[in-house]
Amino acid sequence: MNRLLLSSRYLVNLAVIAALVGAAAILIYGVIVLIHLMIELIQSRTFTSEAVKSITLSFIQLIDLLFLGVALYIIALGLYHLFIDTSLRLPRWLKIENFDELKIILLSVVIVILAINFTGVVVDWDGSAAILNLGLAIAAVIAGLGLIFYVRLIASHHTESGKTTGTQQSLEEHP
Repeated sequence: MNRLLLSSRYLVNLAVIAALVGAAAILIYGVIVLIHLMIELIQSRTFTSEAVKSITLSFIQLIDLLFLGVALYIIALGLYHLFIDTSLRLPRWLKIENFDELKIILLSVVIVILAINFTGVVVDWDGSAAILNLGLAIAAVIAGLGLIFYVRLIASHHTESGKTTGTQQSLEEHP
């Protein structure tokens, strides 16, 4: 049974492959969108404030799309590193030592995507009050996620200080 459970971790490869394929599809689609945007920009030759708003919104949405593709790639790397091969050399900024850290990366991506989407809505805003409801809803979600980050940070500091205290007590008891 132990052998079966240990080898079943390779099922995570399905999630890794799905995240990689999703990342590739989104990034390729993003490049195609960029090419279309550039062609549209060159062909339009319209230099009005309305055209600037439209192009700005299109590029904000493109960045949102590309960011999601990169996030899927990071998640694929993290899953592979955690479940399949811990010797995988990840960049220093991408330090993933447990599943919670991978979830925090995902939640961070959600926050950024919400902020980018709201920025896109602001750029395309028609002056109606409906934007307030959307802004409040997004702010509530971001505040909730921020609270989760804060509680996890406090818990990790307590855990780390508890380990230090326990080690110090052990050294004092057994010189």
